[in-house]
Amino acid sequence: MTLLTIQLTITLESALSIGAGGSAGTIADKSIVRDGWGRPMIPGSQVKGKLRWAAEQLLRGMGQDIPAPFDAEIEDKQTLVRELFGSPQHRSPLHFADLPATVVAAEQAPTMQRQLSQIRPSVSINRRRGVAEDQRLLFQEITLEGMIFHSASAIRGNLDKLPTPAEHYAALLWAALKLTTRWGGAKSRGLGWATIDCAICLDGQKMPEPELANALCDVLAAPGGGQ
Repeated sequence: MTLLTIQLTITLESALSIGAGGSAGTIADKSIVRDGWGRPMIPGSQVKGKLRWAAEQLLRGMGQDIPAPFDAEIEDKQTLVRELFGSPQHRSPLHFADLPATVVAAEQAPTMQRQLSQIRPSVSINRRRGVAEDQRLLFQEITLEGMIFHSASAIRGNLDKLPTPAEHYAALLWAALKLTTRWGGAKSRGLGWATIDCAICLDGQKMPEPELANALCDVLAAPGGGQ
C-alpha cells in the first residue's frame, strides 16, 4: 500500500469569511461555517476545490492539455488532476478533512463562540457601475486575523491503483498548496489571505522539499498532463 498523508496548517494573515447555509442565532446576514463544537473551520470541500483549481492552472500554464472536470466529451482522457481529484465518473482516491480552528479546545468552543468571530458591516457593490448598491447594507460574520486551522490528516488516501508514481501526485499537491494563498469569500475586500505549512508523507515517511521539487520538475516536463 502507498498511503499519502498530508498534515496541513493554515494561518490567517487577514480575516476569513467562509459562509454557512444560514444565519440562525446571529444578527449576521452571512454567518461563518463551524464544526460540531462551534469552532470556525475551513471545510475539506474547499481545500479540495482550491487545490484542484491551482493544480489545473499550474499544468495548463506549462502547456499541458487539462480538460475541465465536467467535460463529458473527453471523459476518457485521464490526467494527473482527474486521477487525484476525480470526475463525475471516477471517484477520487483522496479524502479531504475539515480543518477546525485550533485557538481553543473543542470542549471550550461552545462558551467562546462570540470571541472566535466578529460581525462586520459591508455593502454590495455594483460591479458594472463601481458603486454601492442601493439598500444593500449587510452584516457579515468573519473569523479573526491570526487564527490557525489545522489537521494532522488533512489529505489522505491510497495511491496504489493510480498509474503514475506516487511521488508525482505528492509533488503536484505540494505545488498546489504553495500556490494557494487565498481562502473563503470576499477576497476583493482583502479577506482570506493566509500562509500554509504542510508535511507530506508517503507510507509514513516525510518527503523533503528538494525531493518534492525534483518530482514536480518531472511532472511539469511530462507531455499530455503528466501521462
